[in-house]
Amino acid sequence: MERYARLLLSSAALLLTLAPATLVGQAESPAAEAPLKIGVIDLDAAAFGSPAGQELAQQLTDFQQELAAQLEIRQEAVRVIEQRVAEADSLTVDERRVLEREYQDALTDFQRYQQDKQEEATALQTEGVERIRAELGPVIEAIQVELGYDLILNGTSPIIILFSERADITQLVIDRLAASDSPGS
Repeated sequence: MERYARLLLSSAALLLTLAPATLVGQAESPAAEAPLKIGVIDLDAAAFGSPAGQELAQQLTDFQQELAAQLEIRQEAVRVIEQRVAEADSLTVDERRVLEREYQDALTDFQRYQQDKQEEATALQTEGVERIRAELGPVIEAIQVELGYDLILNGTSPIIILFSERADITQLVIDRLAASDSPGS
């Protein structure tokens, strides 16, 4: 179950990183002459280890355990009806049809229950991801400001978490392209 929770939190960390933030307040300072300062974070470990991550992992574990118990009960009810259908040789055609309909209804209810619970689990996960994001984002930004990082990378994937204007070389590339296109180059 911990693996399931870790997988969900990994996707939560990924969602946090999909939109890198630009850091402010470092563009034209004397520190602009210093080399870029880069930090690395394992977002999966931070998300899983955070209070919100621990709470989500526990909620998902509890949910999965309750769901497994409920599914077993409901599946057993379907099996009982299925067994009655298999042993219904002595029933009339109408009685057999009623029993088969009962089986189909029970099976449909079981499948609907599974689908509803999957949607409930997805909602629980989404809410948990939002709590993790609300917890991690400001902490990462505060560490960036406090320690002066220009670039923060996720250590488990090639995703930029935060970057400062100092790390952005877009204008330099544009300027060099323009210079190489000028007549005399």
